[in-house]
Parts: sequence; C-alpha cells; structure tokens
Amino acid sequence: MLPPLVADVNIASRVVQFLRSQGVDIVCACEEGWGSYEDEDILTTAHAMNRFVLTHDSDFGTLVVHQKHPSTGIIHLRPGGRTAAEVIADLQNLLNKQVDWTPPLLAVYQSGHLRIRRL
Repeated sequence: MLPPLVADVNIASRVVQFLRSQGVDIVCACEEGWGSYEDEDILTTAHAMNRFVLTHDSDFGTLVVHQKHPSTGIIHLRPGGRTAAEVIADLQNLLNKQVDWTPPLLAVYQSGHLRIRRL
C-alpha cells in the first residue's frame, strides 16, 4: 500500500480517483484549491500533513535533495505528459510492490523500475 499522499496539480483527477478506489489515502491539490501554490508550498503543506507528494515534476526532488527542503516523502512518476491510463498502469504495478515507505524518502518510478533515495 502507498503512504498517505498529496497529489500535485499535475496528477490527473482520474488517477486520484483510481488511487482512492484502491484504498489509498490521498488529498488532491486541485480539489483543495491549491492550484496556485508553488512547489515549495505543496511540499510544506504535505510535510505538515505527514504526507508524501505524488508528482510528475522533478523540481520536488531538487527541493529536497539539493536545497534540503523538509519533506515526508516524494513519489516522482516519470515521465510526465502521459495519459491517465498509462499512469494508472504504472501505479497498479507500484501498488503490487513490497516497499518500505518509511519517511523521509524520494522514490522515482519509471518503466517498471523503482529507485528509492533515503533522505
């Protein structure tokens, strides 16, 4: 199971609905009215809520790795710009993996491969 999440504004609502149907605890930035938030604001808000950020945006990794911004965790789905169906297929694969989601961490998922960096 995935940890509690905040879906970044670039995560399609269909993807959020899929995750909810799978029992994932997810808050959607767009639904919360955070569409104008900067990446730092999303990261800060998610961290205050003890949630990981689910995103297609590599800037979040830069914020936590290079700028040492506090974070509970990030799940970066690569590449961006794919259809919701393609992202859902990736998430189905990710849901089937046994992963230690103990924070803080940065997880990058691409083409069936998961890389985790402990922060």
